[in-house]
Amino acid sequence: MSESSLEKVSIEKASEDLFDFAIDRSDIKLILQNLPEDIKINRVSVEYEIQLLKILAVGWSISFFLDESSLKKELSKSFWNAVQSFSQNISILSSSSAGKEIDYFNTLKERLDTYLDTLNLIPDNPDPLVSIGPKFAKICGSKDNAHIMLSGSKVFNLSVGGVRNYLESIQIE
Repeated sequence: MSESSLEKVSIEKASEDLFDFAIDRSDIKLILQNLPEDIKINRVSVEYEIQLLKILAVGWSISFFLDESSLKKELSKSFWNAVQSFSQNISILSSSSAGKEIDYFNTLKERLDTYLDTLNLIPDNPDPLVSIGPKFAKICGSKDNAHIMLSGSKVFNLSVGGVRNYLESIQIE
């Protein structure tokens, strides 16, 4: 596709689109529905962690795909600011219903560090899915469950692919 035929969008619009994609739950619901009913897992934990992983995968993908671009810093900052604002709202709602302080954004930062550490353990890793799936399963308390590993790998792969496709379809102004 030539650059002139790409949809022209602002940094703000690109950030908004990517944020909306990161918090969209339709693909997450499909992944969760495809888990076998008879496996012994904490489905609430898996659902919570899969949403965290999707948000992180989208944020990571922005930096990955725009690595050489001057737009990387501005788009990343705008995306993470939207995530932080969203996180504050989740934290307030969750804290009031749980009766204890919950910091969703801090949880995201901790998970990001965990996943980055995992990716960095294998230098020159050509396929991050090899690392992400098992780490996701371990975080979910199901470290030996192939279905949970696959679910983590799948959401990461779908998220990365979605960001790549989106960035290839637009021209940021």
